[in-house]
Amino acid sequence: MWFRQRKPRRFEHRMIYADDRKKFLSELEQRAKGELGMSEKKTTAPDFHAAFTSETSHLRRKETGQAHSFMFMGIVLLALIAVILYLLNS
Repeated sequence: MWFRQRKPRRFEHRMIYADDRKKFLSELEQRAKGELGMSEKKTTAPDFHAAFTSETSHLRRKETGQAHSFMFMGIVLLALIAVILYLLNS
């Protein structure tokens, strides 16, 4: 007691916002549904992305390459305006 050094208290971190029991139960339920053949099709990231890109025009334009043509047209138009202004001021 006199010469024994006390050991420090161990660090114990409890997750406040995570519910391990709920996660365990959902995994157990998914496993049971899979064994019974009732598993639902999980959506993957590419499927999710495809569902949104098909509905938005600006993303469809990006896929077809029209975005590059619009950018090129803008640069050409700015260059043309710059040349006209240069010729008018000279």
